[in-house]
Amino acid sequence: MSTKQRIQLTKIKELEQSTRKTYFKLYNSVAQKYPETKLVHATEMGKTRKKYLIKLLKSTPNALTLDLGCNDGHYKPYIRRYVGLDIASGCLKKFRAPRLQAIAQILPFRKNIFDRIFASETIEHIWDRDLVLRECKRVLKQKGKIIVAVPYGRNLYQLSSKNPVGLRKYGVKVPRYVHGKFSKEDLKHLLERNGFFIKLLVQLKKFNVVAIGVNS
Repeated sequence: MSTKQRIQLTKIKELEQSTRKTYFKLYNSVAQKYPETKLVHATEMGKTRKKYLIKLLKSTPNALTLDLGCNDGHYKPYIRRYVGLDIASGCLKKFRAPRLQAIAQILPFRKNIFDRIFASETIEHIWDRDLVLRECKRVLKQKGKIIVAVPYGRNLYQLSSKNPVGLRKYGVKVPRYVHGKFSKEDLKHLLERNGFFIKLLVQLKKFNVVAIGVNS
C-alpha cells in the first residue's frame, strides 16, 4: 500500500468512526425509501450479477449460509438454510427468515457455525474490510466458503459526499460515505491476506468481480 493510500485509509477510518450512527440512519433510510431491488437488479449489471450468483448459490444448496448485508432478502429464495444480517432494520422487516441487525465488523455468532458466507455488494461499503473478513473466517467452519461480489474498478476507498440523484429522487439524504471498487487482484489479495484460499476469481464484464474463498 502506498503512502497516499495509507493517508486516505486513515482519513476514512476517522470518518467511519465519527459517522457510524449516521450510517445506521442512512441505510435505514435507503431500505425504507429506495426501491433498490426494482431499480438496481433491473439493470444489465444487476441482471448479470444476480444470474451468476444464483448459479453459485445453487451449487451447494444445503450449506448453512449467512447472507452478509442481506438487504431485503432477495437472494433468500436460492438458499435453503438461511440467516440474514444487515445494518438496516428497515431491510429486515421486508421478509421472513432468521435475521439479525448488526454490523459486519462484530458478527454476533460463535465460532465455526456457518458452511458459507454470501456477501454481494457489501464489502465495498466498509472501510475496515480486514476486520470483517477476520470475523467471517471466525464464524466459518474449516473449509467453509465465502462468496464475495464487489463492483469492478480501480479505487478501493472511494470517498463520496455527493447525494446521488437516484437517492435524492426518493428523499434519501446521504452523508459522506465509502464506496470502493476492486480489480481481480485487489479482491484476491484481500481474501488471501485474511486466510482464504482462492477457489474462484472472475470478472463479470466491466460490472463486478466475484470470488470464492475457502477458509484454509
